[in-house]
Amino acid sequence: MQLSFSPVLGLTWQDNSVLVVYLAGVIVLGLWLSRRKGSDEDYFLGGRRMPWFAVGISVIASLLSSLTFLSEPGEVWKSGTTHIFGKILAIPFEMLIVFFFCIPFMMRFRFTSVYEYLEHRFGYPARLMGMVLFLCLVILWMGFVVLASAKVLAQVSGYSLFTVIVSVGVVATVYTMVGGLRAVIWTDVIQIALLIAGTVFTLVYVMAVTGTWLPDWYAASLRHLETIQGWEPVPLFSFDPTVHATIVTVAIHMCVWHVCTHIGNQMTVQRYFSTTNATAARRSFVTASLFGVALNLLLLATGLALVYYYFGQEIPIDEGLSTDTERDLIFPTFALNRLPPGVGGGILAALLAAAMSSIDSGINSIATVVTTEIKRGESSGRTSHVRLGMWLTLAAGLFITAAAYLLNFMPAKWGIVGAMPRTFNAITAPLGGLFLIGMFLPRAGQRAAMIGSACGLLTSISMGYLEPFGNFFVKAGLLTQAPPTLSFTWIMPSALLVTFTVAWIVSRFESPSDKSLAGLTWSTRKQQGLLTTTSK
Repeated sequence: MQLSFSPVLGLTWQDNSVLVVYLAGVIVLGLWLSRRKGSDEDYFLGGRRMPWFAVGISVIASLLSSLTFLSEPGEVWKSGTTHIFGKILAIPFEMLIVFFFCIPFMMRFRFTSVYEYLEHRFGYPARLMGMVLFLCLVILWMGFVVLASAKVLAQVSGYSLFTVIVSVGVVATVYTMVGGLRAVIWTDVIQIALLIAGTVFTLVYVMAVTGTWLPDWYAASLRHLETIQGWEPVPLFSFDPTVHATIVTVAIHMCVWHVCTHIGNQMTVQRYFSTTNATAARRSFVTASLFGVALNLLLLATGLALVYYYFGQEIPIDEGLSTDTERDLIFPTFALNRLPPGVGGGILAALLAAAMSSIDSGINSIATVVTTEIKRGESSGRTSHVRLGMWLTLAAGLFITAAAYLLNFMPAKWGIVGAMPRTFNAITAPLGGLFLIGMFLPRAGQRAAMIGSACGLLTSISMGYLEPFGNFFVKAGLLTQAPPTLSFTWIMPSALLVTFTVAWIVSRFESPSDKSLAGLTWSTRKQQGLLTTTSK
């Protein structure tokens, strides 16, 4: 994603020291945790004995990422607090669906790779399709995370973009490769603690130096929004798909994302598989949800604090950053210019932590899925695949680092929020839809599921790139005017609706399968199958 920022001062020796200590520390932790990786289950699933609280923190760490850490405080400059309302509205719905449907359904299986379910439900081609979609999703997602965090760190630190990307990718790959999922989960816990500490320190600092707190910050934010020409609060809802965002469409978008991520994304489901049973997995999910709400509110408050610090006190933003095109840089730039030496480095370490907490999850899940595919058909427990998993982790890290460079060519006008559903999240709904078809459409067979998912993917791509496609046809003389850019909030819900609807229609024309569905669908979940367990 092409971005151009104004020059920013480099780091002090204290800031550099904090970054070096952090990077060295997570590698040492990974090496220490590598002592317990004898079996495949230990390496890929933490022995299925990981504490539910740590798993919950790890889930939100991997899903939050540096994209949220950068965009949430910056978004306050553009829309105040109104952008958070859609996320809050989605929370009760997504929690109910995931808590009562997704987690208890999948935890009845003793899978290592969640895509094993697709083979038992539909057949191996569906499993292969799910795996390929996931690999594309996670490489794009992690590449995007590396690029976004590396651009910011390179800009504010003075390091080259190449140095930052390689450093982030190598460190996350090393501790994940040697320590497996156990290292991923425990480093995620430390990284979330660092992120919380950084935001809390910023809030306390602004309180101390200005003598103000949240009500004053909110009032300053409202005054700032009044200075933006043409600004209007995020509307409740609009049928116009070109409206950038509404509270309802953001809520639907977030609900679809969370449901699909918690049923079809190995990065998330693997965490729950690492717990002892469904009860522990549910506790992990509730922990992740509560931490997610708290972290988003902390980042929102940080954005409000920075609006007051600069706008409320009529202080020019450091390094002349623009609140229109460079707002995502304001938080880390403030940390380096205004916070005590070393603390700014801690904020940048929190940024790296947010990035690495997603990257380690991505490369570990890639290694897990691919290793499971390679050993498919082998007798259980005969051979250890830990060494294979370590090499695959290394390869995944290299692929993700390369993807970061390729994503640098995304259009800058989309921004972080607008680019996500047009890259990796274009795959989220079709992938999650495969699992939802398996759960809730008993009549649907392999053909219906795969055709539905393919149509959903085509929908995502068509809606996300409607404007560039239209410009191409205009230049070719096939259209007289390019279509407008559709709101990102319509892409994922539309793709899931198409996936499910097409699968249902195709299933009406399929011959009923002779295959037993005992335990494999929601309606047959109480029937004891060969794959299901009765653990609570």
